[in-house]
Amino acid sequence: MDEAALLDHGKLILQEIAADMHRPQDDAEQRAKSEGNSATASTSKNVPSRSHARQRERQGFEIEQMAAEYRALRATVLRRWSASSNELHVQDLEDVTRFNEAVDQAMAESLRVFVTEVDRTRDLFLGMLGHDLRGPLSTIATCATLTLREHPEAPGRSDLVLRSVAQMRALLDDLVEYTRHRLGAGLTIEPAHLLLDQFARNTLDEIAAISAEHELILESAGNMEGEWDARRLHQALSNLVFNALKYGFKGSAIRVVLDGTRDEEVTLQVRNSGKPIPASLLPKLFDPLVRAGDDEADVDSQVAGANLGLGLYVVREIANAHGGTVEVSSDKTATCFELQLPRICARRIFSDA
Repeated sequence: MDEAALLDHGKLILQEIAADMHRPQDDAEQRAKSEGNSATASTSKNVPSRSHARQRERQGFEIEQMAAEYRALRATVLRRWSASSNELHVQDLEDVTRFNEAVDQAMAESLRVFVTEVDRTRDLFLGMLGHDLRGPLSTIATCATLTLREHPEAPGRSDLVLRSVAQMRALLDDLVEYTRHRLGAGLTIEPAHLLLDQFARNTLDEIAAISAEHELILESAGNMEGEWDARRLHQALSNLVFNALKYGFKGSAIRVVLDGTRDEEVTLQVRNSGKPIPASLLPKLFDPLVRAGDDEADVDSQVAGANLGLGLYVVREIANAHGGTVEVSSDKTATCFELQLPRICARRIFSDA
């Protein structure tokens, strides 16, 4: 980069710092500013420190490089200030303190914006990646299906490919939902009349076709009618069942239990037998991109080495979007995920905002 590009917003940032040094402040504001949390700082996105951060992110800077710019700016000003006079004044200490506080505030503003921009760029990339991978994945599935039709007597490899495609498609669906929500697109819910037991049976039949190692048992009681988004519930139920298949004891049955005995809500449980989830992990089980550490789970537990976030995170967002909840309990006898859903769900877009 040439000198002009390197200097960039340097002059404007220094002018903002100088202006800040002339503004009166109390002790509380002084402490807040030293931590980068000034209550009087402008919230405009065009503040030089914020504009500088957005430009540096577009230019491909690393966060350490941008922080180094502020360290160099601070050191240069203090060195030139010290060399400008051989005389010391009482006001100099106050000026140096105010200068450092203002630099801390400007740096904090830059870093916050820089991290936000980096996160947004990453989320856009992941969203586009998840979307674009669906095309070649569909081609693979089509070829495997045609091969299976042409050679039904030898299904082994084609079945394996189709099972892998189904798992990859579920992962890509979770990735797309995660990035959409991170980017503020929200989770669109389009509820319609649904028979929950019939819907669950169809979903389990799809999963059973590609997973024969576990028996999938469906139990239901009460009124199964309601209004829910079938596509979203299919995603949530599939995630929970695949999670149970992955971490349940080999050969053990997976039970899906539907309870429609209450007037205003229904519950959907997915139960499996497996090593229990450590109690320390239960509060963060539905957070995105959380991994179990070696000190929190043994190698055979339900979450050992697992990416706990996207699948279960999407389940939580789907439950919230319906106005419901999802909970988990786990002990030596079983692990149980329970969705509680209102019988009638309003059409809406759910977002944390």
